[in-house]
Amino acid sequence: ARPLALAGTSEEPWQTVGPSAIPEREGHPVPRELTEAEIAAVVADFAAAAKRALRAGFEFIEIHGAHGYLVHSFFSPVSNRRTDRFGGSLENRMRFPLMVAEAVRSAWPEDRPLFYRASVVDGVEGGTTVEDTVALARALKGCGVDVIDCSSGGMSGPATLSTSRLAPGFQAPLAAAVRQGADVATMAVGAILDGPQAEAIIRDGKADLIAIGREFLADGGFVYRAAEALGLEKPWSVLPPQYAFYLERRAAVLDR
Repeated sequence: ARPLALAGTSEEPWQTVGPSAIPEREGHPVPRELTEAEIAAVVADFAAAAKRALRAGFEFIEIHGAHGYLVHSFFSPVSNRRTDRFGGSLENRMRFPLMVAEAVRSAWPEDRPLFYRASVVDGVEGGTTVEDTVALARALKGCGVDVIDCSSGGMSGPATLSTSRLAPGFQAPLAAAVRQGADVATMAVGAILDGPQAEAIIRDGKADLIAIGREFLADGGFVYRAAEALGLEKPWSVLPPQYAFYLERRAAVLDR
């Protein structure tokens, strides 16, 4: 079907591109398969973006290789049906993610961390497996990637789309598997709801770092609440001084 014009304008949406001309799902726009020359240009664009992030003052950056976006779509056999050197075997499907990682690392100072967000499993038939991602993580480590941010899904709609209930910390075992299998630092994410839960994931060796997303939307004071729950002597110290000053002063006079 012809893409609909953007709401309120006569302008049509940009042409989507990908490793293969396969829509995300029936009725969605069909991407145009990238040529090898275009792939090289995209890799250069990633490096340029890293340089902009450096000029902007960022202290670490992350390559998004998950959730059906371009880097992930090259890696997953669900979306990559190419027959050239960028498709087919696991080695070939890893080629574009590794080219991106090498280009970004070359543009990013060695003393600043580089993360890579991965969908460790696609969660659909014929998709990426833990073993695939462990192999990719080993290679990414060789390219200078410091941390693998371990998520999942996204190859057939939103990453958290599920017909079943999700247990707190449901993706932490994926971080543990990549950490052990690839001997690389990992970050756990996914329904991590409080400080003690996060601390247990680190303590049990499942991950080296914790990422919090939706719980910040539910509780803007998550960091302070976590510090309180974990028994920090001065929990306000985890906050900016503009906040900490008032909480410290309140604690000094509050009769509990």
